[in-house]
Amino acid sequence: MEDPFLIVKSQVEDALVNATNLFESWKRIQQTVSSPRNQELLWTADELNSSLEAIELDIEDLEEALQAAQQNPSQFNLTVNDLNNRKSFLTQSRNTIHNMRKIMANPPSKKPYSPNDQSSSSSYQAARQNDNSLFIESQQQHQMMIMQDQDQHLDAIGGTLVNLKEIAGTMNREIDDQVILLDDLGNQVDRSEGKLKSAMRRVTTILKQEEGKPHIDN
Repeated sequence: MEDPFLIVKSQVEDALVNATNLFESWKRIQQTVSSPRNQELLWTADELNSSLEAIELDIEDLEEALQAAQQNPSQFNLTVNDLNNRKSFLTQSRNTIHNMRKIMANPPSKKPYSPNDQSSSSSYQAARQNDNSLFIESQQQHQMMIMQDQDQHLDAIGGTLVNLKEIAGTMNREIDDQVILLDDLGNQVDRSEGKLKSAMRRVTTILKQEEGKPHIDN
């Protein structure tokens, strides 16, 4: 099996690259916008903070794994050099995140813009286009996630409606069966009532016949 530490370490490295790109975008935007409440600036800062928080959680897991490995390196087939390299990686990662947060908390003063600086202007335009593309892509992904959630809810509602339809059909069939049974029971009651009346009439006739006969005294 591949070392879990190395798997998470690779994920942290990729996340740091993405965070660094966001950080560079944030710095470019911060230098060009006039208001600290600029939506593009706030969005980039929010994305960067979320990325850094996720990286910090992974680093905490890696630090716990490193502490466990340091107690018994042979169990994990690790050398002292392996442990030192892992410790150095975690320290560097922490420092990178710390420096980003420090600069975001205390943004550098804005550089004066020179209209004659064509290379700076072209670089700025390219950077803004890249930032805008990242913003649009993020919004598209967000909209896609919302649409996927809506599709899942609609599928769930559709499944519920199908179940309700089946339950209603079953209930309707059971009601029809009960109606048939009640009709049969009513017919049987009617027949039994007719037979009972016929028997009562016969008993009444017999009693009247017996009353009309003379009694013979002993």
